[in-house]
This record gives sequence, structure tokens and C-alpha cells, in this order.
Amino acid sequence: MRAPVAPPPAEPRHTLISTPPGSASNAVRGIHPTDAGFLPDLQPFVAWAKTCAPEPLEWRGKFNTRNLMSSPAFQPFNAPPVLEVEHDRSLVRRYLLQSALRFNAGSLLFLSLAIALLPLWLNFGTAAPGEFEARKLNPYLVGGIVLAVMVWSALISSGIARSVLARLGEEGKALCAEGIASSVTRRIDAPFNPYTTFDLCTESLSGLALGTALGYSGPPAFFHDPFKGRIVLGRWRPLALGRHVELRVSSDLGPSCHIELRSRPGLAWFAIQQGESLKAAEMVCTQLRQHLTRHANALDAARRERELERTSLQARLSALQAQVEPHFLFNTLANLKYLIRTDQHAAQDMLDHLVGYLQNALPDMRSVSSTLGREMDLVSDYLAVMRIRMGARLRFAVDVDEAMRSLPFPPAMLISLVENAVKHGLERASRPGLITVSATCERKGERELLSVSVVDDGVGLTEQAGQGTGLANIAERLQLLYGREASLFVEPGDGQGVRAVLTVPVAGGQA
Repeated sequence: MRAPVAPPPAEPRHTLISTPPGSASNAVRGIHPTDAGFLPDLQPFVAWAKTCAPEPLEWRGKFNTRNLMSSPAFQPFNAPPVLEVEHDRSLVRRYLLQSALRFNAGSLLFLSLAIALLPLWLNFGTAAPGEFEARKLNPYLVGGIVLAVMVWSALISSGIARSVLARLGEEGKALCAEGIASSVTRRIDAPFNPYTTFDLCTESLSGLALGTALGYSGPPAFFHDPFKGRIVLGRWRPLALGRHVELRVSSDLGPSCHIELRSRPGLAWFAIQQGESLKAAEMVCTQLRQHLTRHANALDAARRERELERTSLQARLSALQAQVEPHFLFNTLANLKYLIRTDQHAAQDMLDHLVGYLQNALPDMRSVSSTLGREMDLVSDYLAVMRIRMGARLRFAVDVDEAMRSLPFPPAMLISLVENAVKHGLERASRPGLITVSATCERKGERELLSVSVVDDGVGLTEQAGQGTGLANIAERLQLLYGREASLFVEPGDGQGVRAVLTVPVAGGQA
């Protein structure tokens, strides 16, 4: 019996940690004596590993391939903590089932169209008499293809839906019913009438900014029907095939209305819903609300500015009218003073007429509105007072239609014109004179104008005419009240005297 042959000694494994060459511990470390001279001195690294390196298990747990590939990026020290979002399980099941059904419906629709066209392709061309049966579709093959497509569609839809859920979780958003819906509805209350609201919606939704916000390459494809108050916008035409947003402005007449907004999917109904309808509805709704708010704020600012201007106008009108009232009263009192010295009976009559005039005029002297009838009555009382003073030198006639007496007319203007006619026209004349006050109403274009004329046959226009404050106050008040729609013309009369015509719009600004 042969003795067993001993196997040759195995070569010792080389390690990267060793002692200096010639050391007695080489054999213990497992380093071959012939290779020891080629290894560097690694003793300092061994010392660092023993003192600073973590334990092998701790090192392995912290730095493995899986952790390096899946560890999230470092967040800033002041970043808010990311909350883990837990989706509603019933919504998740509904979303997965809905995605599978929609995707399968789209796939089966396309497959049905392909199967319907396949026999036409198989029978295309001239076939031999016995080959028609061979070209019929095998129902088992068709069923297998349909089943395979359904399984493939279910797997694809499930994968896409789960990726959407994972993305929502990373973004810290929970799954909602509107996020998985194919159609989303919103309602916007507008503080304007339907016509203004429709124009504002058209202006806001047809621009490039909204198309860029919705992810389009340019302005959205746009359709609007002002008679039905309907606006439709989408990525391309025909709008009904793609995902689009439809708006309807309510036709209720009034100072305000509402807008019904609906985001419709079109053919995207067969796709897996990833919140595109909700995003489009929210984007359009935000755009409309911002535009309506800006327009409402602009109108409020203009309204406040008009109110401030109106307040300032009232103050200026009161100041100007305060100048007119003493102007008339001082002249009348001066005439009364003169008559008291010359003719007491005439002074008594003048005082009676003056008291009656003031009793009728004082309640309305501080008002900024009056009527043509009231101003004509004031003029009649004034001329009656002046006729007592001037006697036969003054004759007057006041002609106004009874239907025109209720028309609005600014106060203290007509009396100033009559006073100028008496003071600058008849008092300087050495002969008797006539003052005629009349009113006419005529239509010029779309506006109805009221013209009141004061005609005298006195000395006419002189260098001193127009140097007082009466005509200047009238011109300034007309400009403040009516702008360019009102006018005051002072011109020579027919043959002699002066003709002054005051024209104001009947439906103008507040008198």
C-alpha cells in the first residue's frame, strides 16, 4: 500500500498591511519573504486605521452601494422638514382602476379600428378562387391579441399611475379627487355686467402670457361667441379633440354676473390623468381673477379720483357763487340807497320787491343746482326792482315756454348776465332801452342743448365791458360743470346793444 502524497504547501495570500522588510513578524503576517522587499511601509496607515477608522460593521452599514445610490441630497440647514404624505387608499384604488380602464379603453379602441381594417388589407388585390377562406381572421388569434393588449395596458397604466403617486409624495401633495378627474369646474363672480365681463375675459385669455403659462408654444387657439357668452381655448384646433377650457358668462342683466369655467379633456379622456385638467382650470381661473381684480381696482381708483375732483369742484363753485351773491346784493342795495334819497315811495316799492326776491332766492342761493323756471323768476323780480329805479328808461320782457321751466340750469349765471345788461348797457344810455330774456331748446347731433339769451339795445360793447368778475365767474363755472359742452358768447346785437347767449347741455353734468 502506497503512502499518501502530501499536497504542496499553499501560497500565502498577500495583504496590503505589512511591517518593514526583515522584520520577524512577516511570517506571522502571511507575507512571503521574497515579496516583502517590494511592499511600501504602511505602518502609519495601520495606526490611523486602528485609531480613527469606524468599526467594520458601522462602516459597512453607512457606506454600501444601496445607500450611495438611494440617499437623498443634503438639504440646507434651514430647510423645512419634508412631511411624509399618505394618500387616501380609496382614492388610490379608484385612481389605479380608473387609469387601467381608461388606458384599456383607448387601446381597445385603437385595436378595434386596426382589426376592422385588417380584412381589407388581407383581401387587397386579386386572390385565387380557393384562397378566400384561408384569409379569414382566426378568432382565437384575435382573442389572444386582445387579451395580451389588455394585460399590457393594465401593466403600463399601473406603472404610470404609481409613478404619478410617487411624484406627488415627493412633492408633498396628497392625491385629491379633482387631480384624477378628467373634467374640473370652477365658478368666478365678476363685479361687472355680462358685456364688460365678456370683453375682459377675451382680452385676458387671448394673450401669449396665458399660452406660455399653460405650456403652449404660443398663444392658445381661441374661439369666442359674444352672442352666447362662450369662450373656448386650447392647444390646437379643432378644440374639441384636444384638452381645452370652456367659459360661459351668465346672461343675467345687472351690475354683476358670474363665469362658469370647465376644463374638458377631449381625446385625453383615454389617457392616464395626471392633474392636467386641474392645472389648466386653476391657471385660467387665476389669470381671470387677477385681470378682473386689476380692472376693478382701476375703476375704483378712477371713481375715487372723480369723487375727489367733484368735491374740489363743489368747493370752487361755492367760492365763485359767494362772489356772485355780494356782487348782485351790493348793487341792489346801492340802488335802494339812491332811491331812498330821491323817491321814498319808489324806494318803498323797491324794498317790497327786494324782500320778496330775497325770500324766494335765499333758500337756493347756496345750492349748486337750480331750474330754468326759478332763474327766470329771479330775473323778473330783479328787473322789476330795477324798473322802479330807472322808470321809463327800462323795459323788459321774459319769454320762456312752460314746458322748459323744469329743465336743470346752473344758478346765479342768468342774473349776472341781466345785471351786466342793465349796468353796462342801459344805465349808460341817454334813451329808453329794452332787455329781452328768452330760452330755446335745440338738438345738435346726439345732444340736446338749452340756450338762454339776454339781448339789450343799450350802448353796446365798450372798453369797460368785461372788466368785472361776473363774466369771468360764469365762464369758469361753465368750464368746471360741463367742460367743452357749454359755452358763453357775448357779441354785438342787431344794430345796437349786446347779445349774450348762454348754452348748456340738457343732460349734462350736475348743475
